[in-house]
Amino acid sequence: MHKQYIIGQVTEFQNGNKFNFGAIYGMHTVQDRKILWEDMEKIIAGINGPCVLMGDYNTILSSEDRMQGTPVQEFEVKDFKEFIWEAGLTELRILERKYTWTNNHVHSKIDRILVNATWIQKWPNGNRPFKFFNCLTQHKEFEDTVYKCWTKRDGGTIMNNVWMKLKILKTKLKQMNSQDFNSTGQRIQVARAKLEGIQEQMVGPGNSTKSVAQEKETNMELVKWLEIEESIMKQKSRIKWLNLGDSNTLYFYACVKNRQATNHIGRLTNSAGQLLMNANDVETEILKFYKQLLGTTTTQIPAVNKEVMRQGYNLSRQQQMKLIKVVTEDEIKTTLQGISDNKAP
Repeated sequence: MHKQYIIGQVTEFQNGNKFNFGAIYGMHTVQDRKILWEDMEKIIAGINGPCVLMGDYNTILSSEDRMQGTPVQEFEVKDFKEFIWEAGLTELRILERKYTWTNNHVHSKIDRILVNATWIQKWPNGNRPFKFFNCLTQHKEFEDTVYKCWTKRDGGTIMNNVWMKLKILKTKLKQMNSQDFNSTGQRIQVARAKLEGIQEQMVGPGNSTKSVAQEKETNMELVKWLEIEESIMKQKSRIKWLNLGDSNTLYFYACVKNRQATNHIGRLTNSAGQLLMNANDVETEILKFYKQLLGTTTTQIPAVNKEVMRQGYNLSRQQQMKLIKVVTEDEIKTTLQGISDNKAP
């Protein structure tokens, strides 16, 4: 225990999983926080199991973590960066708020959650963010739900009202999705088994009008869930040129798997020629590479050579005026209405 941190071991009551937990409260000066970084690096080096450090570090990590206020200086973030690198920590991504502190003028991200590689290996996937699927619009209560959420009036600024409406609507749609559109594969299996059972009964003598009606109703239910599954898989696969209705589910599944494989970087060679195969090491190396590019400084910026520029294409006066003309409401509406159903405005 220290005035800047408390370290302990946590045991989950239900399953007995154990992990090391650190509550952090960084001091206000760079010099005082040096003690925090030095102590924590030694402590983490002696930990074998999963470890999580969370709290108010009282410092930012990059220029992206501060909006307004004084420009970020390298000395502010240098020690924190080195500590994370040397300790082999990774920041857990937070989906909601980007900035965690404000004085109504400056916004900063000084609270964060850091975990070690063992934590990532033990719990690689957190809760998945909600994704809107177009099939939700087919729900009988969809339009009414959107209308009620969007006509709700609260105090505050216009943008705050928009944010609150979106947040409330998201909660309602998540509930709708969970209750009525979850486990489509299982619903298809149940409907198909029910249909097969009815059809087997219809083979024998005494086929009734009731059985025919049941078969028709069950078949419609099966078709509905097959179409919903196909719509969801098409949206996940991001295939735009193939129309729905031809039972392309297997193809869409293959496209989703292919996208995952394409986007996944399984191994990477760093600048020192070392082959990195651990997912955490690969991620850290990629972040390090691009942050170095973004953070590169130079004492002089070469001037634009006007003679070279004149040799290229030049915009006419009419084209220049089009670039700076005021955007009309009709243009905004036309652009929004032209967006694909699978895209957010």
